[in-house]
Amino acid sequence: MNPGPDSLSMRILHTIPGRNWGGMEFRTIEQVAWLNGRGHPSWLATPADGESFRRARDQGLPVIDFQFDHPWRISTIRGLRTLLSDLKIDVADAHVTKDAKALMVCLDLVGVVRSRHITQRLKPDLMRRWQWRLGSDHVIAVAECIRQTMIEDGLIEADRSDVVGEWADESFFASSDPEVRAHRRASWSVGEGDFVIATVSMLRPDKGLEYLIGALAILRDAGLSARLVLTGAATGEGEGYEAFLKAEAARLGLAGRVVFPGYCTDVAAILAAADAVAVPSIANEAQGRITAQALAAGKPVVASRVGGLPELVKDGKTGLLVEPGNAEALAQALRRLIEEDDLAGKVVANGCCFAKAHLRMDQQMDATLAIYAKALERAKRRPYLRKKDA
Repeated sequence: MNPGPDSLSMRILHTIPGRNWGGMEFRTIEQVAWLNGRGHPSWLATPADGESFRRARDQGLPVIDFQFDHPWRISTIRGLRTLLSDLKIDVADAHVTKDAKALMVCLDLVGVVRSRHITQRLKPDLMRRWQWRLGSDHVIAVAECIRQTMIEDGLIEADRSDVVGEWADESFFASSDPEVRAHRRASWSVGEGDFVIATVSMLRPDKGLEYLIGALAILRDAGLSARLVLTGAATGEGEGYEAFLKAEAARLGLAGRVVFPGYCTDVAAILAAADAVAVPSIANEAQGRITAQALAAGKPVVASRVGGLPELVKDGKTGLLVEPGNAEALAQALRRLIEEDDLAGKVVANGCCFAKAHLRMDQQMDATLAIYAKALERAKRRPYLRKKDA
């Protein structure tokens, strides 16, 4: 699909300075693919020795090896300015701090958008305020709680910031294939009569997965036939956490009831095989990619009352909320979904309606394009380092 005759075609550069893999990197690569498919030439600049480069390259996306380790070195700045000029970039979207710093010295060349993906509060010192306010034309927060905190701390302005939350691509809105469900459950040695609770996340301590294992033990002790599927891989900062989770499952006598499939790209198949989704994070959680996907797929969600999760999971309406770090509360909420068919049906129906109205990828990316257009317009008239016309 190409832009309509009245739409503005832009050339966009996304930047990721890190080498790890997670939800932010996945989201950014999805954006690059979507933009190119809609007639907006787009590239990803990221180190060649990182996971983002490898995955973008494997998908056949335009990806450029660029090192942001020393953002204010002359060589970094010269290289980035050359890249922006050669590609005739209109808007650059910086996803972390190092790339945003480098782009501050390129404001005469491009409109700059900064995307903020995590809920961890930033220290609002003078230097950081200067970087956020003067170093970008617009800010995208992936959850309203992030945006509001940054406004309160004086880091960003309300009229130069917007929320573009999580989304689900169309594969999650499609009806699931019973054969896919049966095959995936068989691969987990799960019976059709078992209630399967799934989660999909990087295996890090802030995800609170040990509390979900504790909740499963409570459900077992109550005589309920539940199984838990913890899909995902450990990250550098979570080294040792996967081993801890497996040891915790063994300690509670749940070794046969908890499955660790590892990293999986076919999340839609995971959800097709699941009966409910749990998001037990205890910190640093925005809206959660798996939350949006689960709502779109028609799966009931139990989530912690943390970060931006309540923006998607409205307690008793589109899902159930519990206090973070509380295995008993998780177990009680999951038990309600198992035993109260009316409640489960209601939150699924409401969640599907909410997802169709607010969580489609095309909708969220159209909103992103509108922000890019605003940033580009401001860049051309800003009172300092005004973007020069190409």
